[in-house]
Amino acid sequence: MSIHYRTKDGKADYTFNFERQHDGSWRAYIAGQPGYSGRDDSAHPTHRLSDGGRQYVCWTHPLRSLDEAKSIASLWADKTQDYIRTGQRF
Repeated sequence: MSIHYRTKDGKADYTFNFERQHDGSWRAYIAGQPGYSGRDDSAHPTHRLSDGGRQYVCWTHPLRSLDEAKSIASLWADKTQDYIRTGQRF
């Protein structure tokens, strides 16, 4: 399942592909996002993990429902947009 998300500030669009994992958890794969505009785009400050060349949103615990995965993906997009704009890590 793929969704598009416009950030709360209305300035950027993100696309996510949501996939259920073998253990029943969900992942929000990042299918499209704006560039980091010179900010550090490595995995730690951007809260991204990789799986076979695809990046997904890093979260502190497994996402147990599609609704939870969608909520975390939108939160991640808004925080990422703030990071791109201000450099403030989240």
